[in-house]
Amino acid sequence: MAEEEKKYRVGVIGVGRQGSHHARAYAVHPRCEVVAGADTDAENLELFCERFGARGYESYEEMLACEEIDISAPVLPVRANADAVIASAQAGVKLISCEKPLTARLADADRMVEECRVRGIPFAAGLVSKNRPHFWQALEMIRSGEIGQVHSINIYDGCGQGGCHGPNLARHFAGFSAVEWVNGWVSGDAFSDYEEGHEEGEAGFGEVGGHIRFANGIDCFCHFRHPWKGVEVVGTEGLIFNDSSSNPDLHLWKSRAGKEVQGLADLEEVEGFFPVNPPSTNPDGSRVRDEEGWIAATDGMSATVQAIVDTLDSGAPLLLTTGEDLQQALEISIAMRESARRGGAPVALPLVDRSLQYFPRKARWHYKKEVNGVEWYREAMRQIVE
Repeated sequence: MAEEEKKYRVGVIGVGRQGSHHARAYAVHPRCEVVAGADTDAENLELFCERFGARGYESYEEMLACEEIDISAPVLPVRANADAVIASAQAGVKLISCEKPLTARLADADRMVEECRVRGIPFAAGLVSKNRPHFWQALEMIRSGEIGQVHSINIYDGCGQGGCHGPNLARHFAGFSAVEWVNGWVSGDAFSDYEEGHEEGEAGFGEVGGHIRFANGIDCFCHFRHPWKGVEVVGTEGLIFNDSSSNPDLHLWKSRAGKEVQGLADLEEVEGFFPVNPPSTNPDGSRVRDEEGWIAATDGMSATVQAIVDTLDSGAPLLLTTGEDLQQALEISIAMRESARRGGAPVALPLVDRSLQYFPRKARWHYKKEVNGVEWYREAMRQIVE
């Protein structure tokens, strides 16, 4: 087989509902082959091996020791993420792609990123909207001055899940500039480490908002007391926005010909500039399925797999959300909550205290079968393919 036709061997760690969606996206890509899966849940593992013709392992340590894995894909409850990513890096895989959020502990995020960095292993992290090519197109437009000078970004989002949507997108559209300082506020208990109470009676910090000052002079304002969600990148000659921080559909408004922009009335939409992404549900509410009866992979999932293959082929940087991106987003979110603990006082970054924690909601930190129940989970697994 010629080098350009090489198939990358994929090992999935955590082969439940979301792990199966990831595996399907790899399986249908002509350059990938799902060869193995690992899970402590024997029921899930048996079904995965049957569906994908893959070898199954009760632990990822055994899988990594027995298989020659190119792409390690941990798709796990967040509490298990750090150890699986680090073990994959130490096993010498070519690339790691885990799900979001990265982890709850800043020190663990540091370890994950560093283990990959010192070994030169590309580290993708999270299936998010900015993984789509047109989000990178939008960043290049901003860098080239297409919407004029960008001074501010608005995020309408509660900065949940360690900031993997809102602050992550803010960094993207701010050109990955370093953050100088933040201040912040929360909707709940600022002294909690939990987005929502993980134990009976324990308070959560709830939603988080604030002001992020980037070193390049861009200000980002994170708002959660609004009935809508989304992102706005405000330039002196235009505006790029969507209507949810996790929505892949971007819109471009530009200055009307020859008119100085003083307000929204001086802008008009450039229709059709960014692609409209296909719906994932049918009009009756059922999921869109492919010709083989599987729930269709979103274009974001497909774009993620393609970007991974492109990086492995060329050695070019990942045009995806990376582990470092989610490490930085987590740090920003923690810093905003730390500011709330200090009565809104500015907090400088990087944070000195790397022991700080920011636990996502229960259904992200824990196994969904434990949170939602066995029957709910079995039905969800059954519906993946019909």
